[in-house]
Amino acid sequence: MSEPELSASELYLVALRVIQPARVQDILKAYTDIWGIEITDSVRTIVATIHDKMKRDGFLVDVRRGTFVLDARGMAIVGRLVNERALDNARLFLMKKQRRQYHRIAGRR
Repeated sequence: MSEPELSASELYLVALRVIQPARVQDILKAYTDIWGIEITDSVRTIVATIHDKMKRDGFLVDVRRGTFVLDARGMAIVGRLVNERALDNARLFLMKKQRRQYHRIAGRR
């Protein structure tokens, strides 16, 4: 999924929408898996800042300790940023990548 016009904070929201429920660590990994963005200290800072703001404003629902999903308002924001087809394609891309990794590891045992 290539969305170069989105800011780092918008990419956070889209990544959370694609892989939710997720932890912050999962979202950072998704930056690399989905967009091929190298995780730097500035990206970590942006993600931590937007995560705290979204949590404080009530856009995130805590489903388990440290694991979050977007509420309806958060999903609406992501819906304005990216269409559903792009989200579905990103999910499929990740599932295929995970399946290939699993088969490589499982085939060795």
